[in-house]
Amino acid sequence: MTRKITFTLPAEAVEGSTEAILLGDFNNWNPEIAPRLERQQDGSFKAIARLEEGQTYQYRFLLDNSRWVNDYNAQSYVGIPGYYVDNCVITVPDSKVEENKKTKPAKASATGKKTAKTEPAKKASEKTSAPKAVKTKSGEEKVQSKETEKPAKAVKKAKAKK
Repeated sequence: MTRKITFTLPAEAVEGSTEAILLGDFNNWNPEIAPRLERQQDGSFKAIARLEEGQTYQYRFLLDNSRWVNDYNAQSYVGIPGYYVDNCVITVPDSKVEENKKTKPAKASATGKKTAKTEPAKKASEKTSAPKAVKTKSGEEKVQSKETEKPAKAVKKAKAKK
């Protein structure tokens, strides 16, 4: 499935150029079939291209058939070995993936109203673990927190020093 993607080039990037085209993997870097960017009232240039969803493409803008410029708002850039330039990179979102994100049901709160979870996910270093039950020599279980347990190596080293 294809998706319309809007490419814009700000006025500062064109520096007096009168023409701009969009070249990339999606048109085989062929200027004859490349979309032409239209000048906007604010001096920027804009073009819409139909690209395959879920695909990643490299691209650049060619001004007045002589000067290459990059997209100031590219998702990322990739260096081209031997040419000492960076190409812009875009990954076209997959509408199926976006649709799944939108259609996940919201959880009901204590008041019965559906709410979205707003707490940020904890980092791995912030995660806390539940207390761990450990059997003692007498066979009874004792609850210990993982945070207070000594690592196995430290226990072995302590026994070796004695």
